[in-house]
Order: sequence, then structure tokens, then C-alpha cells
Amino acid sequence: MESLTDCRFERRLRETRRQDACATKSLEEFARRTTTLPLVFLVAWLAFYSVPAFAQIPGYDDVATITPGATKAENALWLENPLSEQFKSSRHIVVAQINGPAEITMMHFAYARAQLGKDPKKPLRDQTGNGGQLNRDLVLRIYWDGESSPAVECPLVDFFCDPDGCTDVVNTVFANVCRGFNSYFPMPFRKSAKVELDYEGSVPPGNDLWRMMPCYSYVCYHQLKKFPKDLGYFHASWRQQSVLLGRDEYVALDTAGKGKFIGWNVTVHSLYHASYPVDENEKFYVDGETNASTEFQGLEDSFGFSWGFPPRPNLFPLTGYFNYLNGAAAYRFFVPDAIHFDKSLKVRIGFGDTEKSWRRNFSKPESAVQFSSTVYWYQTIPAAKLPLMPPPGDREPTPMRPFHPGDSP
Repeated sequence: MESLTDCRFERRLRETRRQDACATKSLEEFARRTTTLPLVFLVAWLAFYSVPAFAQIPGYDDVATITPGATKAENALWLENPLSEQFKSSRHIVVAQINGPAEITMMHFAYARAQLGKDPKKPLRDQTGNGGQLNRDLVLRIYWDGESSPAVECPLVDFFCDPDGCTDVVNTVFANVCRGFNSYFPMPFRKSAKVELDYEGSVPPGNDLWRMMPCYSYVCYHQLKKFPKDLGYFHASWRQQSVLLGRDEYVALDTAGKGKFIGWNVTVHSLYHASYPVDENEKFYVDGETNASTEFQGLEDSFGFSWGFPPRPNLFPLTGYFNYLNGAAAYRFFVPDAIHFDKSLKVRIGFGDTEKSWRRNFSKPESAVQFSSTVYWYQTIPAAKLPLMPPPGDREPTPMRPFHPGDSP
């Protein structure tokens, strides 16, 4: 896909500059809270944020290559756009309809007006009783080449590594959040692309819904002369499941076809306890394997940490972590180490075969945990249908509660 990156550097550079203010604010807050840390640590932290995240991974060494094809953008949701493309008139909005061959290079969704509260200069969490965060009622769906089933289907916030809208700032190589949601996943297609937002909550179309939803969007794409045979179609799928890890495993992905897994974001929290386990393994079964050929031993280790997740949030280009309810949220992108498959791929989270004590302890009803995940991968189409999106009420995370005999996850 490297040959299609001729315009990405300039676009990402402009967008990264828009994020500088957010990163600077994060740095100031971090420095204020960590004045006792060694100076060398603060200098290293500053050095990380002084370099755009996308410049720290391979794949952008051919940005000077000049290739044919125009770059265009489709706008929606804002007041300048037709009423049919605003949440004032409908809960279902097609934000982009594009003919191929082409490649989507960026998607931007502005914050909802309600997310800013009464004082746009203050973070919402500093304002009492004003505004409201986006949650999982709003679903992003993307269809390729006229397929009737979406290749991307997940709550908008979770797609951007912001599970259930729980955080204000996300800074990864492929997605970031700071007064807007920005995606940089390259999404090539042969015939057509359709990008939709579906609000599935209880508020009817009108001014109230318009204030609650993203108020503006654009989808940038680059036209191609032809669609190379070795390119895969972008896919993303969201799931949530409560499990007894001593008896079952969490299922993150089950797909058939040829492609490669490039990343995910995952949440975990206990349903009845303030603590949560991190000793489970992450297992990738390729092409019908009965024993996973790739298996990471430890949840936090698979996301680049150790001995549990750190006490403070850490947002790096390819890995990161932040607090989530009484548990953790983490992301990892597999850029140089994507997991390839020719026939099928199954992704699971569960204890290792020799971890008998963990299996025994987490077979008890009071040990139930809940996972959610958004998985990102490329593959050929047509692909197997994604799992059905549950109703809005079933998408919300289950809060921790006292355990009563007879409870089940």
C-alpha cells in the first residue's frame, strides 16, 4: 500500500498541527502533576510529543513520490449541507458516497455542540450539569463495492479508541481524539464506498438530536487509476461479552478469507470487584489452527506494559492505556508485525493451558469480567458477515455491583 501514500504526509502534517494545542495542554498538565520526576524523564516525554505520531512508524519514506489522481473531500452534517445530511432530519446519515477506484485517506467528525457544555473553553468534565459525551448509541458503518453487509460496524467512539466515550484525548498513529475524531486508516476500494452514521438511541430527529451528534464531517479520498490486486479491504468490528474466564474465552474476532490483522482496542473490568485480572493470554489462531501460533502471555504485556497496567494513562503511537471504569482500556497496532492469514483468523482472550489455578479461581460466578473490543483488519471481499450489533441498551458497559448468589455474567 506504500505506493498510495503520496498525499498522506501533507494531509497528516496539517491535521497534526491541529492536534498540537491538545498535546501541549496534555504536556502542561503532565508537567504540573509530575514536578518531582527526574528532569531527564520530562525531556524524553517532551521529545515524544514534539514528533508527529505518524512519523515514528515505517511506511512514509516515499512521501515525495508523485502519482496521478485527484484528492477530494465529501462534507456532511453541518448547516451548510443539505438537510438530508443533517441529524435535524434523520437518524440515518450517509456522510460519504464515493465511486472507485479510490482510497479513503482520512475521516473527520467534529465534536457535538453538546459535548462542549456552556463554556467551550473548558473541558466538559469541569462543567457541572452541561452537555454530554457521545456514547455507543451512534454507530459507524462502511460498505465496500455495493456489498449489502458492512465491512465496518462499531460505535463511533469505540472506532476511535475511545470506548463508550470515556476519554477526552486519544493520540495514536491511526486515530486521534481532541475536540474531534480523526481516522487515518488507509481504505482502498475498487468500485464504491459508502460511509454512514446511524443514531440508534431514543431522541427523534430535530434540533436536540443535532446538538447531540457530531456537527460536521468530511471524508478525504484519493482517486486511483486502478485497484492493485494485492490490496485488502479495511474492516472493523466491535464486540462486548461478560465471561467467566475459568470456563470460557472472550471472542474478539472470527473471520474467514485472506487478509491481515493490524490492531485492536480492548477494555476489561470486573463485574463484582474493584480489581481485574491481567494474566489472561491473547491468542491468534491462523488458518484453522487448534493451537495458536501467536500467543501473548499477559494482557498488559500484549499492549507493551508489565506487572499490570501503569497508574497513569500512557498514549503512544502504537500502544497505549488509560483508565476505564474499575478496569482498563488499551490499544495496540500491529504495523510491522501484522498477523497474516490465508483462510481464517480467530482471536481470543483467555488463560493459558497450564494456568490451572487461574482457571479454578475465575470459574466462580463472583469472578465474572466484561470485555469489549474493536478489531481492525484488512481482507478480501466478500467476507463473512460481522456479528449482529446488539441493541443500544446492551452496548453500555455493565457497572460494578455487589454480588448476590444466583447472579450470572
